[in-house]
Amino acid sequence: MATKRKFAVVWVAFVVLGALFLGGCGRAVGRIDKITPEDGTQPLKVEAGKPALLRLTFTNVGSRPGTFIARVVVYTSGGQKVREYEKPPVLLSPGQQETVEWEHVPSAEGEYALQFSLWKDTSTVVAQRPDKPQKLLLVTAATPTGKFALGDRVRVISAVNVRTAPGTSNPKVTHVNYPGSMPVGSQGKITAGPQQADGYLWWRVEYDNGVTGWCIEEALAKATSK
Repeated sequence: MATKRKFAVVWVAFVVLGALFLGGCGRAVGRIDKITPEDGTQPLKVEAGKPALLRLTFTNVGSRPGTFIARVVVYTSGGQKVREYEKPPVLLSPGQQETVEWEHVPSAEGEYALQFSLWKDTSTVVAQRPDKPQKLLLVTAATPTGKFALGDRVRVISAVNVRTAPGTSNPKVTHVNYPGSMPVGSQGKITAGPQQADGYLWWRVEYDNGVTGWCIEEALAKATSK
């Protein structure tokens, strides 16, 4: 009887120690499920000055609750860090998933590399995607907008040079009816533009006297009648 009692005590102690051991081995494990823009696909295209949505979805695949910090770093194509974004720590139960987002507004056109990461604390990374920064963002030049639309009738409100192409370094047009600049009151029709050059918005105007070329927007206004 004493032997059985001793065996039962030993067995209970073994079970308790085993539970403590297994419980001590449990831990939180972070896994990155998805990123946006996705790696291995065509880069996300966005105009300079407009927001690009960056998104990270991750899961605690461990056996214990854990706190995770989500980050994403934006690099130039040459590897120079442009911006780093970080979310406050979030506590996840085992199996719980979380999605975080950032809006990155690029200021210059070009190719940019991204790397998303998940951290246990400020110095311990638990997952990264992609493994190395990858070119996932393509920033194009901003599309200029102006006060006219194609086909609009315009008039000159300040004597303006008419050039062969957008830009102050391009030559003026040559035409029998062009005296070196278009005088105030001249009217015409917008046929192309806008284009940005040398700090100005340019529009291509076909004037009623036959002169056609590019003029800066600030010298023009909408015409009320022909």
